[in-house]
Amino acid sequence: MTSVHSPLHFLAQVACDTVHPPTSPPCSPSPPPAPSSPADSWQSSASSMDLHIPCTAPDHILQPPQMQPLRHSTSSNSSHTSSDVSSPSPTRRKTAKRHSPDHLSQIKFKQQMRARRQMLMERAMRIKSLDNSPVNDHQLLVLRMVYDQITMYPPESWMVLLAIVIRRAFKQVKNWFSNERQKNKEGRSIRTQTKEGDKVRLRPMALQQWCPEWSDAFFEEVIMIYDYKVLMDLRLVSNDS
Repeated sequence: MTSVHSPLHFLAQVACDTVHPPTSPPCSPSPPPAPSSPADSWQSSASSMDLHIPCTAPDHILQPPQMQPLRHSTSSNSSHTSSDVSSPSPTRRKTAKRHSPDHLSQIKFKQQMRARRQMLMERAMRIKSLDNSPVNDHQLLVLRMVYDQITMYPPESWMVLLAIVIRRAFKQVKNWFSNERQKNKEGRSIRTQTKEGDKVRLRPMALQQWCPEWSDAFFEEVIMIYDYKVLMDLRLVSNDS
């Protein structure tokens, strides 16, 4: 009795015959079909019905389908989905940074400080004095007070204020402190920071007895008061003599 092939076995056999055609000449006569019983005919037709493809199916049915590029649909559902995807999520939107009032006031303070320092520097650079000219008594007393009681290393902004108050060229004030440190570098200094953010080295007396936090404005007040006191004392001395 002839064995019945499964549908999977039949499909594999058809694919194999398509890739590797038989080597026998096409004109060779095929043997007459063997008589089949009604049962075999019914089983063969049932197998063909299960596969749903004829034995003489064209090649494009047996070949794997080719990938086709996707096309955007113009339907309303597709456009709605595309707009939803392209629109940014509310949670991903970048919000503008909000600065606290203290931070804004600090920014404003630094801007005003830079503008004022620039103005004072221009004013100090306009002061002219003879090069290598010695300081007078009035200038020496103010410079000595700053060196001995406040700092040996005044920042640039403080030397600008000194030059304006004692009416001496900024370059000469700067050279005086440099020369004095070479001759006399005695005394202890404490590293600290001014209100403007400048790192300075102050005398312990300036921090403990005068002010724990120095600034340009406070330094200017101190030297202006001391400068006035020196001028009054020198005037009294000159009047007495």
